[in-house]
Amino acid sequence: MGRIFLFLSFVIGLSLHSQDFRDKYPQDYFRSPLDIPLYLSGNFAELRSNHFHAGLDIKTQGFEGQKIYAVADGYISRIKVSPYGYGKAIYVTHPNGYTSVYGHLQKYSDKIAELVKEKQYESERFDVHIFPSPFSIPVKKGEIIAYSGNSGGSAGPHLHFEIRETASEHPVNPLFFGFDIKDDIPPQIYKIAIYPLDDESYINGANKMKYFQAKGSYGKYKIDYPYPILLQGTFGFGIMAVDRMNSTHNKYGLHNLQLYFDEEKVYEQEINEFAFHEGRYINSHVDYAFYALKGLRFQKNFVDPGNRLRIYKSLVNEGKIVINDEQEHTLKYIASDLYGNEATIEFTIEGKKYPAIPKSSDLSSAKIKFLAHDRSHSFIEDEVLVRIPKGLLYDDIYFEYRKEEGTDKTISPIYWLHNRFTPLHSYMTVAIRKEGLPSELKSKALIVSTTNGRNWYAEGGSWKGDQLSVRTRSFGGYAIAIDSTAPSITPVNIYPGANMNKKWSIQFKIDDDLSGIGSYRAEVDGKWILMDYDAKNRLITHYFDGRIGSGEHELVLKVKDERGNLSTYTAKFRR
Repeated sequence: MGRIFLFLSFVIGLSLHSQDFRDKYPQDYFRSPLDIPLYLSGNFAELRSNHFHAGLDIKTQGFEGQKIYAVADGYISRIKVSPYGYGKAIYVTHPNGYTSVYGHLQKYSDKIAELVKEKQYESERFDVHIFPSPFSIPVKKGEIIAYSGNSGGSAGPHLHFEIRETASEHPVNPLFFGFDIKDDIPPQIYKIAIYPLDDESYINGANKMKYFQAKGSYGKYKIDYPYPILLQGTFGFGIMAVDRMNSTHNKYGLHNLQLYFDEEKVYEQEINEFAFHEGRYINSHVDYAFYALKGLRFQKNFVDPGNRLRIYKSLVNEGKIVINDEQEHTLKYIASDLYGNEATIEFTIEGKKYPAIPKSSDLSSAKIKFLAHDRSHSFIEDEVLVRIPKGLLYDDIYFEYRKEEGTDKTISPIYWLHNRFTPLHSYMTVAIRKEGLPSELKSKALIVSTTNGRNWYAEGGSWKGDQLSVRTRSFGGYAIAIDSTAPSITPVNIYPGANMNKKWSIQFKIDDDLSGIGSYRAEVDGKWILMDYDAKNRLITHYFDGRIGSGEHELVLKVKDERGNLSTYTAKFRR
């Protein structure tokens, strides 16, 4: 029989299923944050780019302006306004040890909006972060605290809703608290992947990852492959699967996933809560290279040595399975949601002895350096320096480097640092030496990155002597570019001499072609005015609120990019 190395590594987790999570979490304490039926566009711990989703995305019937209610008595402990992330958000601390979070809001209730605007005018900036003193802004259960919107990084109107442990700030699955969600639909399984984990492991004679389509419906699946799957060596397995819910077509994250090998559980994951600093480990939890290439996520059911996630309830040999015989073996997945709906897929593999296959000695024309995941590393070659602190790599890699001629968009060669298929957990430092650059160009220079040599992304950077350095979280191509072009300002509803008496706002579109918008400032008659910044749509808007009286006025808008290039728009208007 094939054997699994019996090195057991158990991560102690909280076991919650539909029959017992009600014993731990109060079921009647929180009301719904909306007064419409709750349908989700995203659930807790759903897989997202670089993080797990921290709450529920609740549909708001396709439009903004739904009333948002405090889910229980408490006080407002935090208010944040940002053009990114959660946009306009409110945090309410409750006496039972939890904090509720409401994100992507359109606007706040009057008493909160008054405080926010006061802080914005005091600091003369749109984005503010306010921490009211405890109990200074009490709210009652069912009190209207805001209206739903699409602010920040939202891709459409909805409410982002979280419940966090107040003491730890860890988000907890809000569905533990008894919200009325209908779900009697099992998860859906799409594909199974098999990964050879060393050079002596083969799948049907090949030493490369292979995936197999699943077929079936309503919880029962099998592999759509008519031939034996022949394995020899050490392997990891992966699955592409999602949850489903009633009355929606959305795809959701799984609550629990188990893998059995010959009836022995070798892997189990379950996400009930997590810490925000753990979120980026998702890049190790999924097949990052496949996602970077195809845009689809396999969840790996084996754990990289640098992966520190706490979601793994059961692990045998870190989820790795060794096949060294010529016997048949059975593997079975059980994927389940919070309400006990299950989907299973069971398939057989067969051990197969293969003769040794000679390996090519031609790695590539690139320079190769071995980097251990549990060490810090420095790499110096040509004009580039790379520092990779300990803890950034999830596994050992053979770091590849090459230098290419620059393009018409760069003033340096392109330095290719490994590849875009390997993730980093945090920031490495990249420094590029450029001698003889005049001071007027130095101030406009920045490091840019690319994955294909054509599309460039601003990374920024600061000078120390003739070396420009930046902290970045991705491998790829790096070079120096010059940004000497000022941002663009496009008026949407104003022009010199305009009569704005019947308008409710002044609006502009602002954009920059490289380094990005750094700051903006609008004044009317020499006084700062508030302009909301919708970064995703590149819009800034002033909503008339009585501060600008009747008569003739002069508007001056100044926009700077991250390299200090300035654009100015001036117009006189009547109100």
